[in-house]
Amino acid sequence: MKTPPTVVFIHSFFFVSRVPSLTTMASEEKASDLPLEYQMDNKQRGLALIFNQEHFDLKLNLNQRRGTAKDKASLTERFQELGFKVKAYDDIKKKKMLCILRKAAEANHTDADCFVCVFLSHGDDGHVFARDNTVDIKEITALFKGNRCRSLVGKPKIFIFQACRGKVHENAVTPLARGDSEMSSEVVEEAAILCTPPAGEDFLMCYCVSEGE
Repeated sequence: MKTPPTVVFIHSFFFVSRVPSLTTMASEEKASDLPLEYQMDNKQRGLALIFNQEHFDLKLNLNQRRGTAKDKASLTERFQELGFKVKAYDDIKKKKMLCILRKAAEANHTDADCFVCVFLSHGDDGHVFARDNTVDIKEITALFKGNRCRSLVGKPKIFIFQACRGKVHENAVTPLARGDSEMSSEVVEEAAILCTPPAGEDFLMCYCVSEGE
C-alpha cells in the first residue's frame, strides 16, 4: 500500500510557518511583528490524538472504512518519529470523543511545541462522524481557542481530517503538461486547506478534499 497522503504531508510539515488570524492579517503592522516560524524547541513536541473510525452504527448507513487501520499505524509511527506523544482511539462514540477532546484542551501544554488532532472517518459539510453520530467541527476547535486553552496560545493547533466534506463527487482531472499556459476550468482544489476559526488564531485545518466533496 502506498504511503497515505496525510503522512507525506506530516513528513514535510515541521518547521511550520505561523498561521495568523484574519484579524491579525488585516493589520500589516501587526502581521509584520509576527515571527516567521513558531518556537519548536520546548521540552516536548506535544500531544497527537488520532481518532480512527472504521465501523459505524447501522442507523448511520455508512460504509466500513477498510484500510484505515493501516493509515492509523502509519500516522502513529510518523508522529512518534517526530517526538509526539500519540494517543489513538478506534471506533469511539461521540460522547467519549468529546470527553477525550475536553481533557486534552484542559491539559497543561506549557512545555509542548504544539497540538495535533487527526480524524480518520466519514464526514459531511462541517461535521465528522463518530461511531454513533456526527460531531460539529466548530465544537471541536472551540475547545482549543485561547480563551479556553491558555497553554496553547501562540502555538500551532493542527487538525487533520481524512474524511469527505459533502455529497458532491469529485471529477478526475488531467495535469497540465509543462509549458501549458491555460488552466482547465475543471481543475478542482484538493489537499490542505488553511483556515482560522473565528476568534482563534494559530489553527491549521487540513482536509483531504475541498468543501462539498
